[in-house]
Amino acid sequence: MRVLMVVAALVLGSMGATKADAVGYLDLPLVNGNGEQRGGVHPDLPTDRATIEQLLAGYRAEGISPVRFKALLWQYWIVRAAEDAGVDLSEWDPQRTAAANKAVIFAVYDFYAKLYLTHPDTLRWMGFANIGAPAFAAGMLDLGSVPELRWFSTMLMSMQKHIFMDLGAMHAAYLHGGIEAVREMRDAGIIDADTTAAWEDPAQAVMEFSSREQNLVIADQFNRMRSRLLPPGEIVTYAITVAGPMPVPGGRTPAQYRPLFGGPLPAFNYADRVARWDFLSNDTVPAYERLGSEAVHRIVQRPFADRVAEYRATTRLIDLLPFTGSDVESQPSK
Repeated sequence: MRVLMVVAALVLGSMGATKADAVGYLDLPLVNGNGEQRGGVHPDLPTDRATIEQLLAGYRAEGISPVRFKALLWQYWIVRAAEDAGVDLSEWDPQRTAAANKAVIFAVYDFYAKLYLTHPDTLRWMGFANIGAPAFAAGMLDLGSVPELRWFSTMLMSMQKHIFMDLGAMHAAYLHGGIEAVREMRDAGIIDADTTAAWEDPAQAVMEFSSREQNLVIADQFNRMRSRLLPPGEIVTYAITVAGPMPVPGGRTPAQYRPLFGGPLPAFNYADRVARWDFLSNDTVPAYERLGSEAVHRIVQRPFADRVAEYRATTRLIDLLPFTGSDVESQPSK
């Protein structure tokens, strides 16, 4: 591949093409834009920061539209976020088992905690993402431990990476480049105008960023989980709805929010985008917004591994039996 690119560079150079065209990183498709494979958004893109910075500087100096180096720009901010999280992007592969990816899974959510704790008045969405993460991570590990269900674990790990590549990259851009870096992401077509506007006051953007996460970033992946035939995704995703507690203090579980026939089971499937967003936007996000900074700090500062352990299926077996655990408070002790 690299030999072909060098040959192409020589040919393009003889035809008077720009230097940026010659290196072959313009107009690349986002073949891994959903984060389901190893590495970044395209397998040919570099993953070392210095190389990408040099390429971007060249494109900008030549006045090339950011739309044409969209993949490289997005890759750059994903690389910066991965560096900050202590994760090797080139080796991050959701197709590995959850047990093999456990260190990465935890490192990402520890990174979210670090961002919130160092910027509590600005990066409030990161606190929300970290508080909601233990149940999500526990689901990856629990599903990954059952051979028939490992595909669903892989999808949850892909969602985690997809969210990191989108919202994590945006946070890296804002921290390291300010609002101008966010606007360049908009100009490249990586994010939309509404998301960009939210970055003008990120402390007030928890609802906007949560909507982007649920309604745009991972909506298709949840749909695919639900539509899988063997084993039936409808059953597995409904089981996730039943099992998934709500880690935000003051927030309700799906069954508490909309009970089926007034009983202990939820009347919706969490994989349903409309129902999920109704639940999150009307109950979970407002519950988080009501929390004071001291309460958020207290939760986020607890070791992530301890919080995940509280949501593992083996720990919560009684709560997962709906007719025996329906009256038990869903919140673990904080």
